[in-house]
Amino acid sequence: MVVILQLFGLANMEMAVVIVATRCIIRFFLIYSQGMDDYLMLGALIFTIAYQATIYVSDIHGGLGMPMATLSHNEMITFLKCTLAIEIFYYVVIFCIKSSIVFMYQRFAVGNTFKKLCVGTNILLAAFHLICVIITLAQCTPLEKSWDITKTLPGSCINLTAFFYFTSGFNIIMDIWILLLPIPTLRSLQISQRNRYVLYGVFGIGALATAMSVVRLYSIHTYTLAADPFKDGALVNVWSMVEVNIGIVCASIPALKPLLSPQHLVEIWRKRRGYSSHITESSHKKSKLSSASRSHIIAVETPNRTESAESLGIDEDASAISLPNRVKVTREFTVTTG
Repeated sequence: MVVILQLFGLANMEMAVVIVATRCIIRFFLIYSQGMDDYLMLGALIFTIAYQATIYVSDIHGGLGMPMATLSHNEMITFLKCTLAIEIFYYVVIFCIKSSIVFMYQRFAVGNTFKKLCVGTNILLAAFHLICVIITLAQCTPLEKSWDITKTLPGSCINLTAFFYFTSGFNIIMDIWILLLPIPTLRSLQISQRNRYVLYGVFGIGALATAMSVVRLYSIHTYTLAADPFKDGALVNVWSMVEVNIGIVCASIPALKPLLSPQHLVEIWRKRRGYSSHITESSHKKSKLSSASRSHIIAVETPNRTESAESLGIDEDASAISLPNRVKVTREFTVTTG
């Protein structure tokens, strides 16, 4: 059963890698619309890979899922050290996923109230997960007592069971809050009823990640009651991996929307490519002007708004280019003196 769940978790990670890679290609190289939400999701994927690598080390060298009676002293120490690293990776990944979703909300935030709620949510997420990492690193004094199998090292540890329950419960509450946060704004958008329901469905997919958080909480409950934590600890790690990978996939699905309109996506890419080619060609022509020619350059600045290419008199090949805010466009006139 544990092996099957481990394979399931690994398959989820592979799916998350494909989804995030596709998201980055679209945002970074096709539509040039990358933002903090994309960087955070990329960070979530990197730490998830580190998470999976630590589970692999725990499996090979720490006897993950094996009965305690069959493990050596060194294997048990390796298992507990890997567990500590896994806890830190988990909190970092969860923060990146949740914060990425909130930053995505800010892309379509129109009201000051909604923007402030998004900022406040991100501050709360950052503060909470930073505290979780600090507490994890200071769970025992000294820290070596965390993997002291002999129980002879002097010191003390916090109640990890209560800590795990609290953090899991808080994350579930934050999941529900993040799901409900954009609903008033989505209802106020001037779009068709059909598109509004589609948006509800896209954001509602996040409920699946919340369901995985509940399953993980149940696995924690089972783990705390287990007579052999070394054997039953595997289920917590597996369900944690499933939770974070499902979260990455659900949070990245809205960013894949351009794939539903491939023709429009290709058109945007061609516009970007055409704009780059137009600039290169203009620079090349400028370098070939003879000394008997004079160039009069008129700079047109577009503050706080986007001008159409046609209104600025740009050639037909670049007429479909949307110029970003506060971009200077130059028009060159060459007058050759006889």
